[in-house]
Amino acid sequence: MNRSDVMDLIVTTLHDLLASDPAKAGLPIEEGTRLYGPEGLLDSLRLVSLVLDLEQEINDRMDTAITIADSRAMSQQRSPFRSVGSLADYIVRLLADEQQQAA
Repeated sequence: MNRSDVMDLIVTTLHDLLASDPAKAGLPIEEGTRLYGPEGLLDSLRLVSLVLDLEQEINDRMDTAITIADSRAMSQQRSPFRSVGSLADYIVRLLADEQQQAA
């Protein structure tokens, strides 16, 4: 799964998650879209839902066992959950690490 695939998955999952919110449904979602925090699309509950949905989908598709919200993510100086692009970059790194460990 390359970065473009990860971006597509994040955007699709976000659209599905926000579909029930009339104020946010249909908003454009792009690389710089803020996920959490000031001006973010998601509250804490929806952020958790996004992370769990992404983990499940990626692990099913890739036959992996990555965990997106772990101590590694929480200890970073710049949160991987700040934007769509930062989350995509972080997931790609997790997948690359997973592949290296499996080799």
